[in-house]
Amino acid sequence: MIYITGDIHREQDIHKINPREFTVGNSLTENDYVIICGDFGCVWDGSTGDNFWLKWLDSLPWNTLFIDGNHENFDVLNTYPVEEYKGGKVHRIRSKVFHLMRGEVFNIDGYKFFTMGGGFSHDVNYRTEHKNWWKDEICTIEEAKHAFATLEKNNWEVDYILSHDTYSSHPLTHKYETDMALYGDDYYDLHDCLETVEKKTDYKMWFSGHYHDDMIHYSDSDKPCLTLFDKVLLLDNIDEEIKSLAKI
Repeated sequence: MIYITGDIHREQDIHKINPREFTVGNSLTENDYVIICGDFGCVWDGSTGDNFWLKWLDSLPWNTLFIDGNHENFDVLNTYPVEEYKGGKVHRIRSKVFHLMRGEVFNIDGYKFFTMGGGFSHDVNYRTEHKNWWKDEICTIEEAKHAFATLEKNNWEVDYILSHDTYSSHPLTHKYETDMALYGDDYYDLHDCLETVEKKTDYKMWFSGHYHDDMIHYSDSDKPCLTLFDKVLLLDNIDEEIKSLAKI
């Protein structure tokens, strides 16, 4: 089984996948997955805080998979070894904890997932680079090219798309102002990158996080984008699950 949720921010919101609250987790196995749509936050200090939570996650019966958000320590995250996992590249964080890297396609339980982590920090003016903010929170030009090339190899067809932030035509994208001047010439506007993905890719459903609410938006092509925060949704029951989401 595959469950999908939004940001967990380490100790702030990890309770939603604690089996005390996420009770179905007690019956999951190593053949099951919980996917987090960015702002994982358990790779943050590179020290005892991370170790506590990563050890706890690795003790859970399922596999924890995550894409990166804007609240990750990219200096630390990029020190983890890169491996091949289910058809795509990952950082292996622990034996059952994997970072699904940007611009990859993974074959998980018979479904093809395209992943594109990253997001714009709306509070960047209150943050310090390499302490609690990183330019790598959005994609580089090379990462965007890699993402498009990966989708081209897959004939621009996948089952599901996983992102943290949203595409340019999504109404939530305009909730906060963004300034590309903060990032430099090597970086690509993530919203525009995701817009290209949305317009060119044949997909069933899109999952995102970042906006700290549970909502659904339908694109111009009538494809659903589920923005998740509190809810942990079962993919195989998704048609029923989305009825509880507010439409935007």
